[in-house]
Amino acid sequence: MLNSLYITKSLIKRRHPDFDFIIFHNTPVTPLSKPLKKSKLALITTGGLHLKTDKPFDLSLKDGDSSYRILPGEVRHEDLMVSHKWYNHKFINADLNCVFPIDIMREYVNTEQVKSLSEEHYSFMGHIYDTKPLMLSSKKVGARLKELNVDIAFLTPT
Repeated sequence: MLNSLYITKSLIKRRHPDFDFIIFHNTPVTPLSKPLKKSKLALITTGGLHLKTDKPFDLSLKDGDSSYRILPGEVRHEDLMVSHKWYNHKFINADLNCVFPIDIMREYVNTEQVKSLSEEHYSFMGHIYDTKPLMLSSKKVGARLKELNVDIAFLTPT
């Protein structure tokens, strides 16, 4: 796995030599303050998902599209599409849950393993080279999740 990260790093450096690529060996973890079965969960994906009625992510931006899309809590698979060109969509086309596990999380709610799901979930694009705008978007989403009393943000990276 680590070898794949080093290969990715060298490929990115060719196109974006100034990109500050960091490989984390120890990711900090914030322990849960309450059990899952008492927690409200939101999904966040970097899969470039959006509602078919929303504006797609802008794939022409050299440094990547740092915006986000809101995915309503009651979203259905058939309401969504992917606008992301930097990964193979084969598995997502077969089962959207591999990047946006909404069905699995709904099952956890039904079996009382998780208290509830958020009224909103979020989708970003991966493959972002200018991370300053991404940090601004992330802070907006984080503030909104706090307003919605979300306890857990479950990230599904692509």
